[in-house]
Amino acid sequence: MYFSPIFLQNTLYVVAILLIAFMVGFTIYKSKNNLKIIDKPFILALIVLLNTLYSLLTGFVNLPYELNAVVTGGLTLITFGYIIVIIWDFHKERISEKK
Repeated sequence: MYFSPIFLQNTLYVVAILLIAFMVGFTIYKSKNNLKIIDKPFILALIVLLNTLYSLLTGFVNLPYELNAVVTGGLTLITFGYIIVIIWDFHKERISEKK
């Protein structure tokens, strides 16, 4: 299956817009309900947004491949680590609820 670069770039725009909209929406919701704004899922979304924005930047500016690989790879590893931490926290919470 072939995806054209234009389609992939437009999809990246849509993902960035949706992620920003959800982050703003949840921030407004949390601030209205006096909840903690910066938590692990918010940081995860922020890292994914940074990775997406960096990918968008590479569409406009020709950056070296090595820099691109290091930045996107590093942000992806951090994202994966946060997903593991969030899953582990849910697991610990579920175990403590059973006791």
